[in-house]
Amino acid sequence: MVTNPDLEKLKLDKNSNLAYKIFRDILDARCPDQSTLDRLYGAGKAGIIRRIIKEILAGNPDGKRIIRPSNPSAPDNIAKARLAIDKNKSYQEIHSAILLNKIPEEKYLREFYGNYAGEVLRIISLYTQLNLRRKCELNAAAHLNRVGAVVYQLKLNDENSFRYSTIAVMHDSIEDLLTLSTNISGSGLDYSKYQDFVDNIIPAELQIPVKILTNHYNLFFKYIYEKLENEGKALNKKYMLEELELLNRQDIGELRGYTIKMFNLISDYKTESNISEAVRWECYQRLYLDGIAEETKNNNDFRIYEVKGVDLSDNAHGKGALSADAKIRNINKNLMWGIKGYGMQSDWKPFNNFIEEIIQDSQLSAEHMILSDILQLYSPMDFMVSALLKIKKLESVFYI
Repeated sequence: MVTNPDLEKLKLDKNSNLAYKIFRDILDARCPDQSTLDRLYGAGKAGIIRRIIKEILAGNPDGKRIIRPSNPSAPDNIAKARLAIDKNKSYQEIHSAILLNKIPEEKYLREFYGNYAGEVLRIISLYTQLNLRRKCELNAAAHLNRVGAVVYQLKLNDENSFRYSTIAVMHDSIEDLLTLSTNISGSGLDYSKYQDFVDNIIPAELQIPVKILTNHYNLFFKYIYEKLENEGKALNKKYMLEELELLNRQDIGELRGYTIKMFNLISDYKTESNISEAVRWECYQRLYLDGIAEETKNNNDFRIYEVKGVDLSDNAHGKGALSADAKIRNINKNLMWGIKGYGMQSDWKPFNNFIEEIIQDSQLSAEHMILSDILQLYSPMDFMVSALLKIKKLESVFYI
């Protein structure tokens, strides 16, 4: 059964039942009754809070939406694997070294990555040498190692193979370690640098799945942003399309498939101003995640999509250092992964178990965010509006 430790802590609050009732009323597009609000916030504050809720709900009238049902019996295989791996001595040696910004010993890596241990060690070493860190300030390789080890613990590898645990530990390596710099003439992207990097870092038989899991759209955003910044130009629709058009005329091999899709998506986008975050999000959900699902089916390899699920689950597990908007994006990403997974209509039970787990985890994480705000007794008007705004941003999680 999937549980959310933060939500379980909230349930210990003596007012948790009142907060949950208010939350459910709001989801049902009903204004909570005065007596419930009185009991939680006190009569002196409840009246104005009820008025705020009523006005915001009136501005978003929609009583026909279907609340997404919870699935308390959803499997928790990924969560159990994450707990189990922490007890593994080899994992402890690897992970403690990474967290201390040291290079782990290759002998410990062999348990999870077998004959690929040397290549994995090289990648971890590069992360440490470049001092790459996540927003929580931990070495970014810690995330890679957790994902790889959990994939191993879940027994996603075929017998006598370390294929999928290695794909998992390498899934961010292209995006994190490579910069699509301009070529020698300064006229465009250096495709040979991309291909040389892939050939030197990733074993040939793993390159296709690692590329499938790589968010190439982020690579192009970074490339275009840096180029425009050097030229003193704003990152807007006009200039992004100009840069993508230039790239589409170049011989950039398989990367041209990504730039064409980006060009078409941005061309249809309505806003002309700074559209960086909005377009990144559109690329993620409409191009990147769809691309993984499509290639999973084309290659008849559902393990690739499962590895992405483990990656997203780990991001959700470690989202404490993120801003509220980043947490919401993370929750929505997990839900989208699950919904697209269901769309594949697989009858493979382990695959569907992962989908059930991640969707339920998304719902519990979203619920925790809202209840945390509702339970705030200091500045309750502010936190109530915050909760209502978050519900709006998490509509796809709460409603079908």
